[in-house]
Amino acid sequence: MNRLSAIATVALLCCATVAQPLAARADDEAKINARIGAGGTACKNRVAVKYPKAIMADISVELGATLKESIDAGTTTLSDIKKNGLSYNWTYKKHRGYCNTDGSSNVTEFVKNQ
Repeated sequence: MNRLSAIATVALLCCATVAQPLAARADDEAKINARIGAGGTACKNRVAVKYPKAIMADISVELGATLKESIDAGTTTLSDIKKNGLSYNWTYKKHRGYCNTDGSSNVTEFVKNQ
């Protein structure tokens, strides 16, 4: 093996070692985003059940601000979400509240604020 081939092989191995954790993080990020979407949809559907005359476009659901910040910062992981679920704030016209979901995006708590 000549010197150039050896250097190329070492560089390729280094890149593959660095890329693997990045790919794993990207995969986790995609799974986190999928769970956020599924939980948000479940919460929105629960609001629609509570207010049967509601138009889906009039219902707003957002991930809790503190939770969103911790996910963006990387302190809340996919494993944490699977274990603890997610929390969303919802609004429909003058009504407000929150939904908590489990790790499978099922609504476990639905609260309307007074």
